[in-house]
Amino acid sequence: MHDVDLTDEEVALAHRQGSAARDEFSETLETLTEEVSSVDALEILARAGFSLIMRGPDRIKQIGTKGLELFHIELVQALALARPRGVPNDEDDYPAVTQRVIDLMERNGQAYRGKAKCKTTNDFRANQQREMLALIQSWTLAVRGTRRGYQTQDYAEGLASAVNASFRHHFGCDASAVVAMLSSIMERSEFRLQAHIGHLRSWAQKKSGTAMIEAYVKSLEPEAAARVTAETVPWHHDKRRLHAHFWNLSEQRLREAFTFPLDELVADAPAEQRSALKEVVTSALMLRFGDVTEGVLQHLHLSNPVRLKPFIEINAHKVFCSGPQIVGTHLAEILEALCATKPNLKKLAQKARADWLEARLSAVIRQFLPSAEVRDAVKWSEDGGQNWWESDLVAVIDKTMLIFEAKSAKISAPASRGAIGSLKEVLQELVVAPSEQSLRLKKHVNNASGPIEFETKQGSWVVNAGEVREVIRINILRDAVGPLSSHWPQLKKIGLIPVDKDIAPSMSVFDLESVFETLSLEIERCHYLSRRVELEQNANYRADELDLLAIYVETQFNLGEDEFDGARQEWYGRSLRLTPLYSEKRMQQLSKPPIKRTPFWEELLRSLERRRPSGWTRFGHRLLNVNGKGQRMIERFMQKGLREVKRRPDFFFTTGLTQGASARLQTISVMVGAPNSSEQFEANLRYAANSAFEQGGRDDMLALYWFVPRTDEPYDFIGILRREGRATFPRR
Repeated sequence: MHDVDLTDEEVALAHRQGSAARDEFSETLETLTEEVSSVDALEILARAGFSLIMRGPDRIKQIGTKGLELFHIELVQALALARPRGVPNDEDDYPAVTQRVIDLMERNGQAYRGKAKCKTTNDFRANQQREMLALIQSWTLAVRGTRRGYQTQDYAEGLASAVNASFRHHFGCDASAVVAMLSSIMERSEFRLQAHIGHLRSWAQKKSGTAMIEAYVKSLEPEAAARVTAETVPWHHDKRRLHAHFWNLSEQRLREAFTFPLDELVADAPAEQRSALKEVVTSALMLRFGDVTEGVLQHLHLSNPVRLKPFIEINAHKVFCSGPQIVGTHLAEILEALCATKPNLKKLAQKARADWLEARLSAVIRQFLPSAEVRDAVKWSEDGGQNWWESDLVAVIDKTMLIFEAKSAKISAPASRGAIGSLKEVLQELVVAPSEQSLRLKKHVNNASGPIEFETKQGSWVVNAGEVREVIRINILRDAVGPLSSHWPQLKKIGLIPVDKDIAPSMSVFDLESVFETLSLEIERCHYLSRRVELEQNANYRADELDLLAIYVETQFNLGEDEFDGARQEWYGRSLRLTPLYSEKRMQQLSKPPIKRTPFWEELLRSLERRRPSGWTRFGHRLLNVNGKGQRMIERFMQKGLREVKRRPDFFFTTGLTQGASARLQTISVMVGAPNSSEQFEANLRYAANSAFEQGGRDDMLALYWFVPRTDEPYDFIGILRREGRATFPRR
């Protein structure tokens, strides 16, 4: 984003580019529709669906490259449904048509985004707002949320369970039956495609043409096997020709892998609900050829009906679904859309959504911060009980208080498409209001110096405010507003939220869970949230929450001057590097990403978390603020000190390191000695502290002390010493 006004010439150029993009959009849309409808669209969709599934989750090698994505299949399916179904023709070159369609979609998508240049003005703030809205639109088009498969499944199942009785009253079947039926689509498709892949391998790996023919026809019906054999035997010496022919025949069988008889889809439901479940599919979850109108096509990139109606009617007994991932990704939204058609059911679903969010948040915090005191529905009063305030969840871990405000409101369709008025309303409800709520409690704690009593869901709770050193506020959402959720200064800059508000970071409960699952230590989880607050205030970046998590895995947010120099950091998409670490089929990660730190530093952190001295989260934050170079230097200092003190037991070794960005320097003092009394130990601390203060120029420092002879622990003492004489450390 550029912080300067544009000249009249620059505005005129942008308008010409926007006009050209508008023409390109219209032309490519027309060509796309013609291409898709000129052949049997189901054949294209089957090939595209197979290619996407074969692409798999390993995106590391695909970063920065073009390729088939889920939204491409959604777009092709909608385009196909804008015309009558094309008549199959043996001469149609489906691979070529499919590739042309994908290329055209790339051009059409770029043109759609480029049309916005027609709205360029001289005012740089208006242009920044337009660019931000374009970012939201790109998110709506191409990003299918940051939920992992099991998270979507958990939410959909929880919502269904809460509304089952009312849903059955309105639709004749349980919401849980709908979720189970939709969830089975991916499993059925995978089973069929694995069989298809097995058949491909059975003949493709044969060494002779005759063996290829025998392997190919083995699974066919006798009549079909005889026909294929007679057709291909003359080519048994030409393996290349056989391979091409069998590959083409195999692709023609793909359509059946994505075709589902209605009786099969509902077979696992209770017998008395199957008829009603079929009705839900055919009346609410299915589109027919010709159903998508021209008006819908004009805004297809931001409002694609296929996402909530993923099935295509083949006949009265069968449906087609080329993108099982569409069903899996939009499973919760499909159920919410069904509930929204009945006013009473809609209200019930909204309450269930809010209850689920609060329960999930509570479960995540308790699971991943087991050392914390956690309370739900925390109420307090500042005027003797005349007025009461409430926060959704508060956790106190060591000397850190975490305040979470949960907001379950849905992001409206206009807001997801970038409508200014709707966006402001959404952000007021999801970002501004909960930030004001948590700020009120933060001020209450900061202004107190002793015990504060709260009323909570778990009963009365007393917190000693004088022991709290940091209060971290986080807004927890059910849905994130794309990359906007992770950087509120940009929202202020373009006028979407008031500039005078103290805004807390916002993330979805799914992102919070992913962050906490990815990081191994409680210290890291608290540090991530603490630094997230600072990062939003200091850095200029574009990223969503999982992009930030990828940056944390690489750097622990030790960004040096990049955090403060105002330069734009383009981190959007960095989360693709984490994708292979997650399993969509299991409710856990395949492995945790390697955090870049030395083994020596890892042992320090794990020992600190295991021993948990008073102030351990604050000490851990300082350790995590040290980059790899600093970690290696401190280890060398410690080893040098051990050598010298072993040679001279009466010698006290001390040195220090001051490192970090100029705006957030910190000093760590390394001490090695063999004190023979507590008085000598205290004297060593004071001497080292004074030396470090003089050399580092800071008002406080983290002290690390190793005793000689060595103990079994990675360190023997840790504490924060302050220039004015106060110290924060545990006794020996």
